[in-house]
Amino acid sequence: MLGSSRMYIDNCMNGTEEEVIKSNSHTVMQFDHQRFCFLVQEIVHHNDDRPTTHYNVDLRNLTCECGRFQTFHVPCSHVITACSSIRQDYSMHIADVFKVVNVFKVYEESFLGILTETTRPQYEGDTLCHNESMRRKKKGRLNSCRIRTEMDNVKKEKRRCGICREIGHMHRKCSNMPDPST
Repeated sequence: MLGSSRMYIDNCMNGTEEEVIKSNSHTVMQFDHQRFCFLVQEIVHHNDDRPTTHYNVDLRNLTCECGRFQTFHVPCSHVITACSSIRQDYSMHIADVFKVVNVFKVYEESFLGILTETTRPQYEGDTLCHNESMRRKKKGRLNSCRIRTEMDNVKKEKRRCGICREIGHMHRKCSNMPDPST
C-alpha cells in the first residue's frame, strides 16, 4: 500500500466513495460564511432507515447532525456536499488514523510472543466466582419477568362438564351422557 502511493486505507476509501455517490443527491440550502455552517438537504431517500430531511453541518467544529461524521471520523455525504459547495477538498476532514503511513507505523514495532503459564507472573489479586443463580437457563420455558397488576388477578372459574354444564366432573364421566347404542 505504501508503494502504490495511496493516502488512506482501503476500508476508508470504500466508505468514502459510497458517501460521495450519496452526496450527489444533496443540495446546500444555506451557508454561513463566518461560522462555516451549512444546511444540507437530502433530495433522494437512501436506504438508511432515515426520512429525507435537512442536516446542519459545521465544518469549523467538525460536526453533522446525522452523527456519522463524529462517530466514524470520516466525512459523511452531508459534509462532502458542504465541502464541494465551497470548493474544499473533503479528504482534509478524514482522521489521521486512516492514513496508510500511520497504519504502517503500528506494525513497525516488534511484538512479544504470548507468555506461557511458566513464564507468566503469578496473579496475586482477588479471585472472582460466578453466581449460578444469575445464569440464564438454556432449556425449558423462560420465566416471566412481567410485573403483575390487579388486572392480572382474575378469579378462575371451575371447569364445567361439556354436556350437562355441572361443576365437579368432565364430559367423559358425565352421568347424563347419552347411551352409545341410541
